[in-house]
Amino acid sequence: MLSTTFFKLLIIFCDYTSGYKSKKEPYYDLSDHTIVTSSNVFPYVAAILEKSTYLCAGALIAESWVLTSADSLFLLRDSMRFLHVRLGSINNKRGGTILPIKFFEIHPFFDDTKPEYDIALVQLPQKVRLTPSLNPIRLQKTMHQLITTHFIVTAWPSPELDSEESQRLNSMESIKRRRMLSVSHLHPMDPANCSEQLEDVVGTNVNLMCLEQAVGSDPCARDAGAPVVLNGILWGIISSWKPGDCDLEAGPSFVNLVSSPNISTWIHATVHGKSWNKHRSWLEMLDYDDDYPEE
Repeated sequence: MLSTTFFKLLIIFCDYTSGYKSKKEPYYDLSDHTIVTSSNVFPYVAAILEKSTYLCAGALIAESWVLTSADSLFLLRDSMRFLHVRLGSINNKRGGTILPIKFFEIHPFFDDTKPEYDIALVQLPQKVRLTPSLNPIRLQKTMHQLITTHFIVTAWPSPELDSEESQRLNSMESIKRRRMLSVSHLHPMDPANCSEQLEDVVGTNVNLMCLEQAVGSDPCARDAGAPVVLNGILWGIISSWKPGDCDLEAGPSFVNLVSSPNISTWIHATVHGKSWNKHRSWLEMLDYDDDYPEE
């Protein structure tokens, strides 16, 4: 077993970060599920679409790479020609830049019955032209004790609606509202409660973080692929996983942490076109040419 000191060193040397500095979010009214009114506020947010249907959110982490959830994509490999990514727009139906997907890679440890490793990388066919409304976000580099009151979470409302809600959405205004990017501030769950939740689902785990559900939100809704951000840095991606009895006991939103070694090294290897497996020496990762300069 690795010593504590060695484990900390491993995390430090396996850091991964994108090469373009994202500005910290400007002041913004962060009431729960506030509709975003400017594409410049969250320029890293991506919408993954199947034809014109919204599937999930994502985060631009490099000029041609988007990080998102695996569960939304893993059954669609044969339909990849119908998949697109919209960037630089707060409306998932129009504006910004829309590109086909060249390729997507799902984390090899992903299991669709669990939230762990619910993460995927989407490669775009070309590098995007960076603008104030389209810019990659840097990744959290190290795992450390969490001290914060809330994280910034951005996504579009889930397209999965129950029949009662579908009946309520009977006006064009309501339909248009669902096409617009929304922002929430979700609070981290108490560590002891999070550990209990993780024990029930995946056992002891260092790859996941728990976020409380927003007050008044649908207990079974999850912002799949949504970037989880603190101070302009991407901490993780929200999993679409939810308990089978979520209507009775909602549980938290699980976040796959990009600083976890089995995730950060996989991201690094995939973006650089290298093979990856958990048995590979972490020292080998240091030999990769790094396109992503330090801050």
